[in-house]
Amino acid sequence: MIQANCRAQFTADDFSFVVRVLAKSQRDAVSLVSLLSDEAERDAILDHDLIYNSVVDQTGCLQVSAAFYFYILTRRVLQRASLDERALTDYVAAVLLAFSHINQLRAPGEQNPTARSFTYISDLITKASQCPPEQAFVLRVHTANYALFLSGMFAERVHAHVQRRGAPGLGFYEAVGQSTYLSMADHPQVRRTELQAIFKLLGGEFRRVRLALNNLADTLLHLHETPSILIRPS
Repeated sequence: MIQANCRAQFTADDFSFVVRVLAKSQRDAVSLVSLLSDEAERDAILDHDLIYNSVVDQTGCLQVSAAFYFYILTRRVLQRASLDERALTDYVAAVLLAFSHINQLRAPGEQNPTARSFTYISDLITKASQCPPEQAFVLRVHTANYALFLSGMFAERVHAHVQRRGAPGLGFYEAVGQSTYLSMADHPQVRRTELQAIFKLLGGEFRRVRLALNNLADTLLHLHETPSILIRPS
């Protein structure tokens, strides 16, 4: 299962990037020691405009991890949507990070995924209804995450399928995502964990999160264009 742990995946290069960026401003300069020693200070620093602008405006090879990249961008668009819960950012960014790998585009257990072989939400729902409880739980969480990823990052693709094939629209993805996150929040494996509050929030605010990700995809990632920023492989 995806966890709200994107910040935990940051690398030494990520923190070095932060120090270099803030060193350009004497007023905002920060040491690596302060970044690593105080979690609250580190989180506040990660919200700094200079960090965000440096990630967005950088040309060439951006020497940060994919986890750092997705966290910084996701944090900003969710804050603009008045969704300031840092744990939510951590989870949504972790979803984007996970689904950036082709093997996450298929249902758990399926083999040989490709970039063009997206699984249908309806197939996941059907499969979950036929599985043993433990496997059904994993599939249902995957379904909610998948609905968020597709409707958030590939809304144009969803709309195109509606036009060409009569496929379900964004409202379907929202309904599935909302109801599944809310039901999973009350699952025994989720209760008394950090994910319970996150799933409840995603269930209640799925549309706002989805629209924030639409903004991210449209204005920052340019998924339909040749990217101008490269992230150095970790």
